[in-house]
Amino acid sequence: MFGGHDRALTLYVVWAVAVAQAAAPGASGARTKPATAPATAPSTAPATRPAAAPPGARITPDGWFAPPPKVERPPLPKKVTAAYVLPIREPITQKTYEAMKRKLLTCRSKGAELIVFDMDTWGGDAMAALDIGRMLKADFDDIRKVCYARTRAISAGALIAMACDEIVMAPVGKLGDCAPISMGELLKGVRREKIETVLRTEFEESAQLHGYNRALSVSMVSYDLEVWLVRNKKTRELRHVLAGDFRGRTEIPPGVSEVKSNAAGQWLLLRVVVPEGKLLTMNPKRAEEYGFAAAIIKSPRTDPLAGLLAHYHVAGPPKVFEDNWSERMVDFLTSAPVAGFLMFVGILCFYVEVNTPGFGVAGAAAIACFAVLVGSRYLTGLAQWWEIVLFAVGLVLIGVEIFVTPGFGVLGISGILCCIIGLLAMVVPNAPDKLPLPATEIGWSIFRAGALALSLGFIAGLVGAAVLARFLPNVPVASRLILGRRGPTEPGPGPEVQASSVGSIAVGALGVATSVCRPVGQVRLHGKLVDAVADGGFIAAGTKVKVIKNEGNRIVVTPVDT
Repeated sequence: MFGGHDRALTLYVVWAVAVAQAAAPGASGARTKPATAPATAPSTAPATRPAAAPPGARITPDGWFAPPPKVERPPLPKKVTAAYVLPIREPITQKTYEAMKRKLLTCRSKGAELIVFDMDTWGGDAMAALDIGRMLKADFDDIRKVCYARTRAISAGALIAMACDEIVMAPVGKLGDCAPISMGELLKGVRREKIETVLRTEFEESAQLHGYNRALSVSMVSYDLEVWLVRNKKTRELRHVLAGDFRGRTEIPPGVSEVKSNAAGQWLLLRVVVPEGKLLTMNPKRAEEYGFAAAIIKSPRTDPLAGLLAHYHVAGPPKVFEDNWSERMVDFLTSAPVAGFLMFVGILCFYVEVNTPGFGVAGAAAIACFAVLVGSRYLTGLAQWWEIVLFAVGLVLIGVEIFVTPGFGVLGISGILCCIIGLLAMVVPNAPDKLPLPATEIGWSIFRAGALALSLGFIAGLVGAAVLARFLPNVPVASRLILGRRGPTEPGPGPEVQASSVGSIAVGALGVATSVCRPVGQVRLHGKLVDAVADGGFIAAGTKVKVIKNEGNRIVVTPVDT
């Protein structure tokens, strides 16, 4: 009986609901706008934005993450035309730092818009990585730098990756694990903290500069830091935090952590992301989820950089700085000690060539030294074309002063100044549109080292020339290389060399060269010493000469056959 009564009651309820719906607004068949979900609707659905979530927040089934902070990055043009790739595929050492410094300076000098670190390394020397990271953040903060973790950016590689403006990863790769070790073992006690505190600070600084989560960042360094994912009970905001910062004000569900729970806390622990005793190491998906990887880029096997270049709108193939023999040779030739040595040998050979007849081995060696000194810097972009032209003009002016005009005056001084300014400008790695003035710490460091090396080489060259002039004339074999000094009985130019003497000398007059004319020297004509220029470039002392041209202030002579 109770069953028949219940069935009748159910039918009645169904009929009443149908009537109520038919009587509701819009029941006549007109399409109405659906009602907006109330603010108290469940916020666990990924497609629903919680009322407290700000624009740009990342919505998940657990809640929402605040949008990443805005980060100032060097801008990129719509089409990147100056892209450079710097591979790091070996253990990171001090040699890596020196190579990166030279390559980065070359990139700057060529007006780089984008620099990509193509990284595949297990790590290496922490001090070298710290130097590279500081260099990227302090001295090259005006150029967009991207770390492409093609396979591995581990340990010191992760430190360098964090120092870049962005991190992108291939579909297969690893990022993280930067705890300091010694001889393959973890450091302990004060030794560990001494280096670990520096690394943590470095990671915190990179996180602040580039918008990464601080707790996740330092968990790559310290294995005793536990990272939690917590949710605000009221707003459902999600955060990755260090457990030590949230103990005592977080509710801990049973079985999630052994930390004492505070049921009245504002936050709820959802899960332990990085347990104590572990280091954060991420695959590409996890790195993107945690906000470290800006993108996961897939490229064909035949061209591993194709996807990356397309992602950054790079027009044309980039310049790749492979560590081959030519790169190592250029690195050697542009080093400060080698530059100083080339300066020393060049000046010494130049002096020998000036004081020997004809053109020989010393002159060729001097040209080779200066060509290597200047050319190696130009090929790597450390020297601009106008700096080389200025240096060449200086050499020409010095040559004119020595070989053409008598005495030493304006031309010689101007030539020396041009050479000095040109060489010092080559030491400063400036962009083509910038003046060669050091603007960063590394710029001043390179300038000081380069200027010191060139100065020492120049001074050593002058000392070497003085030694040659003093001692070699007395050596039987070597004396043939150096022109002897004027004898004590041979008169010097003295006051008898008068400008009026030049005008009275007729073409065809005969005389004797009293000094080497190379091409400028002195000859005795009609019993008077006058300055003269040799026709042909060289006349040895004691040679009979004949005047072939008198230009009023310039006598041109030629040897007379005997």
